[in-house]
Amino acid sequence: MNQEPAKIMTIESILARVLRLGSIIAGVLLAIGLSTMPLTGAPYPRRLIMAGLITLLLTPVLRVLVAGVVFVKERDWLFALFCLVVLCALTAGVTLGLVV
Repeated sequence: MNQEPAKIMTIESILARVLRLGSIIAGVLLAIGLSTMPLTGAPYPRRLIMAGLITLLLTPVLRVLVAGVVFVKERDWLFALFCLVVLCALTAGVTLGLVV
């Protein structure tokens, strides 16, 4: 029974790292893009801003994907199934959003 809280802390720390890293990368891309936009007329600041926004949007999706991988490795099939359902819902939402 002592292993259960340790396992939960491990999963939470892994997922927290994923969210933190995604947020930091998105923030850096946005900051560089926004700070260089007034200085240059080049198109790359807009690309950096777009990359930052896409990174920010994909970070929660990556979190669900990583959680699914962790649950599969731990053979926690119910939560792995939940992650798969959430990924399918996200994929359907993005696909329908692109079509409409």
